[in-house]
Amino acid sequence: MDTGNGKFEQVQANEEQFEKMKKLLEEQYPSHGGWFREGEIVQLKGSTFRVKRIKPTEIVLKLMSRS
Repeated sequence: MDTGNGKFEQVQANEEQFEKMKKLLEEQYPSHGGWFREGEIVQLKGSTFRVKRIKPTEIVLKLMSRS
């Protein structure tokens, strides 16, 4: 999760635990941004990327082909 403070907050949990953690973190960081998962496909300025890795202050994307 993008905390809105220039850092990512990492959550490792099953689906049931994730929903509880999500609510708590969204209350803790009211100006938060989006939620990201490794392996997720995202679009940015017309290009498609796969989230390769998430670090505390950066996200690594891999450009996907348009085939």
